[in-house]
Amino acid sequence: MKTSYVVLTAAAVGIARLVQSERQNRQRLALHAEEIHQELISDALSDPELRVMWTAPGELPDEEYREILHCNRLISLLSVKFRAGLLDGASLRVQARWVMARQAGRTYWATLGGFREEEAADRVDRAFNAILTDEHCGHGGR
Repeated sequence: MKTSYVVLTAAAVGIARLVQSERQNRQRLALHAEEIHQELISDALSDPELRVMWTAPGELPDEEYREILHCNRLISLLSVKFRAGLLDGASLRVQARWVMARQAGRTYWATLGGFREEEAADRVDRAFNAILTDEHCGHGGR
């Protein structure tokens, strides 16, 4: 009887380590993907031809698109920090409120918030989007 408890305990510990390892691996992948994303945005900010390539015809004037790209950098960083557990819901809400207090943040969310909702892959993305949408609505009209 004691042997079965030892085996069961060892199996539970092994499973817990596997789950933790998988979580850490996903966090590393998310952080690496964010690095690449930040580089792509940086390239688009510094190269007008890339901005034109990634802007839909008639969508936004170049200067507005540059502001949206800058805002995208910040919002993407907040998103990955939230996913990695470096921001909880309350601290994300503070950051989102700060972003939405600025015209660039409101313009970004009004323009691309729907797209972010469409591309949400899981509950973490949906929770992130819900917080930003709440803060965007709270600052609408300012």
